[in-house]
Amino acid sequence: MKRLSSVILVSLFFIFQSVFAQNQQISADLDAIWKTDQGIRMELIQLQQQGKTNTSEFKELIGAMKTQDSINQKKVIEILQNGWPENLNLQQNQTIFLVIQHADVDTQKKYLPIIESAVINGKTLASNLALLKDRIALREGGKQIYGSQVWYDAKTGKNYVQPIENPEKVDSLRAEVGLPDMKTYLQQAFQMNWSLEQYYKDLPKLKELLSKK
Repeated sequence: MKRLSSVILVSLFFIFQSVFAQNQQISADLDAIWKTDQGIRMELIQLQQQGKTNTSEFKELIGAMKTQDSINQKKVIEILQNGWPENLNLQQNQTIFLVIQHADVDTQKKYLPIIESAVINGKTLASNLALLKDRIALREGGKQIYGSQVWYDAKTGKNYVQPIENPEKVDSLRAEVGLPDMKTYLQQAFQMNWSLEQYYKDLPKLKELLSKK
């Protein structure tokens, strides 16, 4: 009996050791993915701020970003095969969301329920789910709910808030998922001023631009 107990304990030790090593590898992989996902986007933001969106450097970086996003997507999908990992830090949990957010619409829709479950289980933020829903809605030809998506006109350098389902209630809807009001969000993220009057004024031009993309 003692020998059997010892065998069981040794087996459990190796199982726990294997799980720990696997979790460590997942964490390391997500840390690396974070750097590639965010690093290339920071470079693009810098070029945009410098007015270099029509340069070959910017276009090459866009191509590199799409390639890297595809690589990251495959890695994250593999990680999610066994469900959302446990014991991740805030950045690692955020990395999973970002890779899905940057994927094609079919992948976004496929993994939307997993993001919803992750929100319920406290593994990712409700605001992340809101952003993903906005992006899917717009890609399917609808209107966004939370006003998170902005269209950049490379020719003029002007930003436009993409069509919103209910502009008058957007701030209250944002508050429900932990997002700041539109004025704060747009000023901090895009150096834009927000007003319903300006939004409605810009809407016809935005629709014209979107029809040509």
